[in-house]
Amino acid sequence: MESHVSWDELPGEVRAVVEKNAGEVLAAETVPEGITCRTALILSTATARLFLKGALLSDSGSWEAQRTEAAVNAAVGKVGPAMRWEAVADEWHLIAFDYVDGRHADLTPQSQDATIVADVLKRARSCRVPAGGRVPLLVERYSQVLRPGDSAALEGSSLLHTDTNPHNLLIASQRGYLVDWAMPAVGPAWVDAAQTAVRLMGYGWEPRAARTWLGGFPEWNQATQANRAAFVRVVSDDATARFGPYAEEENARFRALLS
Repeated sequence: MESHVSWDELPGEVRAVVEKNAGEVLAAETVPEGITCRTALILSTATARLFLKGALLSDSGSWEAQRTEAAVNAAVGKVGPAMRWEAVADEWHLIAFDYVDGRHADLTPQSQDATIVADVLKRARSCRVPAGGRVPLLVERYSQVLRPGDSAALEGSSLLHTDTNPHNLLIASQRGYLVDWAMPAVGPAWVDAAQTAVRLMGYGWEPRAARTWLGGFPEWNQATQANRAAFVRVVSDDATARFGPYAEEENARFRALLS
């Protein structure tokens, strides 16, 4: 992955458009995390701090991801920062958000952050695609590995984040925020929680403890065993198709959701 472009490395026209929308930039910090953007910056002006993401129009995948993130922002206000403006300049697509002055979630067993993460995921359950928006169905993401009957297990109307890694889970003043909605999908309300339980195991949680945490989500408890099993099988088959034997360790964690 290429390193992110700094403020000083951005074309002059891009910096001019940013300052036209945000005001004079007094300080800029490059954020190294993030694979769907080419630049990620914390910008300070005389009146505010903003988080700026930029993608090159020549990178259609990243650009489309940012356009999707902008399109769903109004629908995820319960859990994410507000987008302030969107612009295109000198072959760059730019989106700016309110800056969340927080830290990344600690998903290790010793931390208490899992409770805050559960709260933000429960608030996200009611998110729906805004009118006129186009977000892929979860079933479309896994279309290459579906078996007969799998589609019904992945149906739902919730707007899913699908990438709840700690860099996308921010905690500020004991409140959780779910950021970087660049890979959303529409599907069952329990999917983000199930994927997060798998991440907990990846950070050292025992499977039983992760299942207990996941049991705090009524939608997961209400899902049929058949639908849960179909989800685990589909996700695992997709990971194996893409990563081969390297996917087995995480696939085992997904299977542990069913024990």
